[in-house]
Amino acid sequence: MLCLSALAFLPFLDGERWNSIAFASSLIILGGTAVWCLVRCVRGTYNATVFRVFGYVAATASFEIEYFLGVFSPTTLVVTLGLTFIGMGMDRRHALAIPVYAISGYALLAALITAGVLHDPGVVHANSVPFVSKLFFVALAPLVLVLTLWMARVSRRTMADAMTAAADATRLAAQREALLAEAQEDLEQLLHAGAGRRGRFTGSSAGDYELQEIIGRGAMGEVYAARRAKDDQRAAIKLLRPETLVKANMLKRFLREGETAGSLTSPNVVRILGVGELADVPIPYIAMELLDGDDLAAILRKQHRLDRKAAVAMLHGIARGLDSAHGAGIIHRDLKPQNLFEHRPSAKAPGVWKILDFGVSKLASSQGTLTQQAVVGTPGYMSPEQARGADVTHLSDIFSLGAVAYRAITARPPFVGNDLPQKLFAIVYNQPPRPSALVDGLPRDVDGVLAIALAKDPKDRFDSANKFAAALDRGFSGKLKEEERRTAERILKGHPWGHAGQR
Repeated sequence: MLCLSALAFLPFLDGERWNSIAFASSLIILGGTAVWCLVRCVRGTYNATVFRVFGYVAATASFEIEYFLGVFSPTTLVVTLGLTFIGMGMDRRHALAIPVYAISGYALLAALITAGVLHDPGVVHANSVPFVSKLFFVALAPLVLVLTLWMARVSRRTMADAMTAAADATRLAAQREALLAEAQEDLEQLLHAGAGRRGRFTGSSAGDYELQEIIGRGAMGEVYAARRAKDDQRAAIKLLRPETLVKANMLKRFLREGETAGSLTSPNVVRILGVGELADVPIPYIAMELLDGDDLAAILRKQHRLDRKAAVAMLHGIARGLDSAHGAGIIHRDLKPQNLFEHRPSAKAPGVWKILDFGVSKLASSQGTLTQQAVVGTPGYMSPEQARGADVTHLSDIFSLGAVAYRAITARPPFVGNDLPQKLFAIVYNQPPRPSALVDGLPRDVDGVLAIALAKDPKDRFDSANKFAAALDRGFSGKLKEEERRTAERILKGHPWGHAGQR
């Protein structure tokens, strides 16, 4: 607009012919460069090269424009517009170099004209201005331009700090909102847990074990601490809640959990000690090893997220147990932080991660499930195929483990919503925010690993939990395989990461 306006007035300006041609040429070049810059902006291809080309062309053109209109004319006011724009650039070196080039060129031009070395053909010239006044302008105008550059850099730094603070606040608000939603779900369980109190079956016998205090409650039953009289062995006894006995499928699922988990010998799966019914009432129970420590949900409530070492250790431990189950043809179908437990037998012993609760597990070789045509799993951690009520394979557990890893690494659940339909929709169609946008310094390769684990199409996921864990270890070191990077890029083209402020 400035170039076109100046060209329109050019025929009415009193300037020497050769200088008028040079002035018009400078305006055309500068205006053309500005149009090119505008087109790149509109197309989304604006980059550092465009910034530099425009900046140096504008600075060079300003010398002829100042020389034609007069170095002591108001032309320098227009130069301040360019210095403000260039000075606020992200390309710090050239955001300083271009203005310094423009200011130095103006100062040299004004000094040569003031000293009489260079002829002043300006439309507004200062032949009648006293020499001392010229010196004053030669000193003052560059000073004003330098202060303009300084204010532009200060403004840029202030604006960048404000944008960073706003982004951090948005990220923190979204993270806290997601954690609040998760905490509300946990609260419902804690309000009914009654842990540490005597239960209705305290004192009853479960095989060789005597039931003591309640240590937890779930959707299917209660869990009691127990002790075996003959050798004082401790155990955890899980009972099916009496009111669910009328539901045949619940009873079958409960008993199958004992049979299923009892067939696994992995140290990363809770050890089953026996299955039976209470001595005085016909209520089925599962006796399992009593674990000391916390489940992942409790750990994350205390410290919000796991660091690299803890996250990798957790994933490797759970992966070993999960692959053991998959190798036996068993699909867990309800992996979530509450079902992953870090067993710490003593303060000095390293923790051992164990998988709990195979109550909704499915035998891969079976023709159906005990929960057929129903959505089975925990909203927020189930796979897309589970959310659609479709049949599942072991790759569904890989997705759930990916969702757990995402939660442990980023401090927020991957899929949230105000109600169940919103959560299921997010699982099937949406991708959570990019992990590295939620955690400062998180390598982009970790983004790629989680993208593969959370792929909507099961065929795109890791085909084993151990491969997932190994890839995450490499991802934290920035050493992801090129094939895995390409797979992640392909997945994200179809389902790109959401933004950090999304719910």
